[in-house]
Amino acid sequence: MPETSEVKYSIRNLRYTIAQLILVVIMMLLATKILGLVCYNMVPGVNTLLLNAAGATPVEIALILTTIPQAIGFFLTPLISTCSDKTRTRYGRRKPYLLWSAPALVLVLLGVAWSPDIAELITRLIPAAASPRMTFYVLAFFLLAFSIVWLFPGSVVYYLVADVIPRNFIGRFQSISTIATMGLTFAFNFFILKYTVEYTKTTFCILCGLYLLVYILIFFLVDEGEYPPVEDKVDKNGNALKKSAEYIWMFFRQCFQYKIFIFLFLASGLNSASNICRGMFNVLFATEDIGMSVETYGRIMGIGALISAVAIYFIGKLMDKTHPLVVFGGGGLFIMFINVFSYFFIHTPATFMVIGVATQIMYAFQALAGTPLQINIVPADKYGQFSSANSLVNAVVLIAGSWAGGWLTQRFGYRVMFIWDFIITGIAMIFLYLVYLEWKRFGGRNYVAPQVK
Repeated sequence: MPETSEVKYSIRNLRYTIAQLILVVIMMLLATKILGLVCYNMVPGVNTLLLNAAGATPVEIALILTTIPQAIGFFLTPLISTCSDKTRTRYGRRKPYLLWSAPALVLVLLGVAWSPDIAELITRLIPAAASPRMTFYVLAFFLLAFSIVWLFPGSVVYYLVADVIPRNFIGRFQSISTIATMGLTFAFNFFILKYTVEYTKTTFCILCGLYLLVYILIFFLVDEGEYPPVEDKVDKNGNALKKSAEYIWMFFRQCFQYKIFIFLFLASGLNSASNICRGMFNVLFATEDIGMSVETYGRIMGIGALISAVAIYFIGKLMDKTHPLVVFGGGGLFIMFINVFSYFFIHTPATFMVIGVATQIMYAFQALAGTPLQINIVPADKYGQFSSANSLVNAVVLIAGSWAGGWLTQRFGYRVMFIWDFIITGIAMIFLYLVYLEWKRFGGRNYVAPQVK
């Protein structure tokens, strides 16, 4: 392989030939996509049905699937991300978390699939524990255990992507990954979901086996290289509670130390909140205000997804040649224009289709630019904890935004979602402009993330 091909793709002390880069890209795609199939498609696709069959009430379902996991994630994600950033082993800082959590995740998911059998076994072995709700208790235990264990691969695998994929290829990787996600989501819902519900044990075994295989291969085939030594690691002495508190304090102190990071988190959170009303009420606006059928609405959304999947690959290449700030900001400005047009001119299925597809494409572009933008702005050695901080800010903004958006819609009707999107996107773009000013202050095209301590 010519020397130029070896240095064309590099990150930190890792140097790839084209063949080596292709292998790393394939492995990271497999890692993120099998995680998506298992944790974002399979589990959400059946857990509500399993809980309902086990006699859970709606309140219990909400607690087990949303409220408790969100609370667990709020406290554990900063700790996991900060510890991962500061871990140093001969195998890397990410792979140990992925390897040990893989069998734990598989065992928990198999417990979900076999929960009726486990409940029956417990009742047989301990007659005093017999209860008509034993299956529910067992299922709830395994689902809550899943909400803890999955936080490790659910966070760390994306940090590994940022550590091993070269910066001059990250936009194209993200576009390929997004297209693959769309394709797998379509395939799962059309071809696998019904079997997951009907043959729970078989499909859980197959997908969990594939998950375990992929993460074992990641451990052996993906090299993390060497990381610089950690200078701000907490004192190893002391009990686990004290060290955890110190890590959490370090997490907040470092992630919110500079304005550029705060502005970035707010721009991301507000941009997500801008789409809240559309996400909740777009189908009702289409069917009740415009008079479309649900089938027609679904077809329009499907057309938008297919067009977006084709278009985003070229946008990924554009980001690698320019900067994610350009794509993210340009998409936001275009979304604001679309919302003005939508408020005044969407009155028929035809106008809804044109604007609906255009809006989907712009949001797909912004979603595509989000990860590369974050990778380009935050310190590379602490990407995990900064990504986690961004998620926390997003969660807080979305909690407040969902209440406000619901209240405004109830008061003014579905069409207010265009006003909401315009205003919140506008505020997000103001914070993005502040990010740009700080980016220029720290070097612009020669930007170096400010170091935090």
